[in-house]
Amino acid sequence: MKNHFEQNEYNRERLDRHQEDINTANKAIKKLERHLTRLELKVKVQEETIKALEGVVENQQVVMARFRSCECAKGRTFS
Repeated sequence: MKNHFEQNEYNRERLDRHQEDINTANKAIKKLERHLTRLELKVKVQEETIKALEGVVENQQVVMARFRSCECAKGRTFS
């Protein structure tokens, strides 16, 4: 059986190893949080881009509808 000094030393070493593991895990968590934040920003930009493109498509459809109803478009085909 270990004496108290040896047991204390052993426990201290175990505690140090656990603290190192905790520190490593915390660094990994921080890195993942930063990555997640960047991904969230990218998604937000993509959503805004999609909305803008949808607006462009709507405007083009309005313009094409007006043009089709114009006298100069009579007899032409549009796809």
